[in-house]
Amino acid sequence: MKTRFTFILILFFSSFSYLSAQSLEQNGSYLCSQKKMNSPHNFILDDDSPNSPKHKFDVQNYKLTLDIRSCFLPPYPYSYNASEIITFRVDTALNSITLNALNTSLQINSVSLAGISFTHLNNILTITLDSMYNPGRTVQVGINYQHLNNADNSFFTGYGGVYTNCEPEGARGWFPCWDKPSDKATLDLTAKVPANAKLGSNGRLNDSTLTGDTLYYHWVSRDLLQHT
Repeated sequence: MKTRFTFILILFFSSFSYLSAQSLEQNGSYLCSQKKMNSPHNFILDDDSPNSPKHKFDVQNYKLTLDIRSCFLPPYPYSYNASEIITFRVDTALNSITLNALNTSLQINSVSLAGISFTHLNNILTITLDSMYNPGRTVQVGINYQHLNNADNSFFTGYGGVYTNCEPEGARGWFPCWDKPSDKATLDLTAKVPANAKLGSNGRLNDSTLTGDTLYYHWVSRDLLQHT
């Protein structure tokens, strides 16, 4: 069984102090849901019902590599460089795929592997593939992108803390994806952070590598490990 990739949570220095200041009668999940519902940012598109439009592919795994080291340091920018490999199974013959990717937050620089060209308009990233793929095929596309220095209620920084908020939808604000809770996928996440940062994510910590004042965390979904 695959699991829905919902969030990463990165805690550093004083990020705990904000949480401790909340009312003890309200837990974190309640506060998070209230903030999401009252947000001026609306990630829900008109066609975002679970099974409409018909999905022509099934995402199997997101492999993300994020350089978010500078986001932990003053002036705590929202911007970072990233790369992504999406593995998907073809359900209906196709020669392109569409993904959710917020234009105001994400700048797509290039695509690779089976992806040969792209357009990024109206928060939709359309990737043209190198051939027509028939049902049952497993395909990978690579995406090189940047998160812009824009507050989008999806990726947060400040006072030494970094975290994401994308339940049930909103991941499109920090990486290109099929941003529907009905599409389950596993995760492989590598993040570059300062050496004294603590990072939590979906899955389990596969390894971490310290290089000078920089730490590389590598998290992998448990289900992905079981099926490889």
